[in-house]
Amino acid sequence: MPAPTADLSRGRPVGRRRLVTATLVAPLLVLLLTGCNSFLDPPARTSTVTATPTTETSVSVTPVTPDGMVTGPGVTDSVITLGVLIDPSFDRGLSNGIKLWQQAVNNSGGLCGRTVELAAMGDPGVPADLSAAYDAIGRSVLGLISLPPPDSAVTVNSKISADQLPTLSSAGASNQLGQNRPIVVGPTADILAINALDYLDQTGKIIKGGMVGVLTDGSAQSDNALQGARWWAGQHDIGLEVRTIGADGQADLADWGPATTVLALTQPAETGGLAAALPSGSTVVTTVDGYRPDQWDAAALAVATAGRVLVSSATPAYGSDYPAAVAVAARAAANGVTPDVKLLDGYATGVSWARLLTAACAERTLTRQAVEQAAVTVGPASVDGLFGPSDPAQPVESGLPATRVSAMSTANPTAVTGLTPLTWLAGAADIEDYLR
Repeated sequence: MPAPTADLSRGRPVGRRRLVTATLVAPLLVLLLTGCNSFLDPPARTSTVTATPTTETSVSVTPVTPDGMVTGPGVTDSVITLGVLIDPSFDRGLSNGIKLWQQAVNNSGGLCGRTVELAAMGDPGVPADLSAAYDAIGRSVLGLISLPPPDSAVTVNSKISADQLPTLSSAGASNQLGQNRPIVVGPTADILAINALDYLDQTGKIIKGGMVGVLTDGSAQSDNALQGARWWAGQHDIGLEVRTIGADGQADLADWGPATTVLALTQPAETGGLAAALPSGSTVVTTVDGYRPDQWDAAALAVATAGRVLVSSATPAYGSDYPAAVAVAARAAANGVTPDVKLLDGYATGVSWARLLTAACAERTLTRQAVEQAAVTVGPASVDGLFGPSDPAQPVESGLPATRVSAMSTANPTAVTGLTPLTWLAGAADIEDYLR
């Protein structure tokens, strides 16, 4: 069978990359993703969630059975409460995407006959500190959506593991996957790196026997991405020139020898410094968390404006014609939600929770244990979804990524979210061979 080709101007994947096809039956897709009948539904009624005080040490987890439904913490006969622990510096629209999903669910009748309420850090009665917020709401919610900053991740994730609290994350590193750990339902850092390099290969920015620069900051997330990059490079006869930013924040950013493309596994300031230092004609490839046009100086922004900064992301960029992205963008516009770069990630994470809750409801059991069971039995999501065929059983049972697809965008400081979409969701041709 000939390899698929596509027109990049329309945002399709190219070359021999394994494609995720999206159905074009828009009404069906809208119902699949949102569970509601109209983009014009009014905003869902919000209600105050009272957090459990940090001093409380004994909360009953004895299930109750209203209408034959076995329930536990975070579930009443009318409400399902989920906690949201997202550091503001990493949010960038993630919380708004989750709230948009919540609104869609509640306006369509809720889940299992119950509305969804969110208890988020910083809400009235919930501390703004991430660890303290966990202590406040952890005993009173069914589960969590969490995206802690690197310096808090170990502490918070350890509490989640110890308490066996069902938790979904939109992003993370593959070495954090496993039983009783947060389930990363989006692509992990290594998958983003592999797919980005494969895209460069398919578009002729790197060639067999060539060299790619890699700038890292030594963080766990960066190390995981480098692991994926090394695997892909070994499979494709590509050399990597790896440099780590020192404790003093210094590294040789300008001269990368024959490498004209540099993969930046760094924070926004370092990525911007690299972009400004590279010679004309070189390309920087990074992730959403490595690209912050609001934190870049004029020199770095000029490189981005020239189209020399590419971004690997978990979902197609806002403005993509990928049908799932179109549906959510329409809902956001109809409800006055200002889009940001992680809006679709937040919505997709909410949809992942809906799949688990729906499966648990079918068993007439809305408890934490039932959600954990649903994670290993619900199966892959539709290939048409915002994370592609994300399967929560993979990280739980095998320590493998839930999804192996991602998208590519061009940095565009003048775009509404700072990105212009390049591709739909796709994975490297040999991505299934990657086992960490």
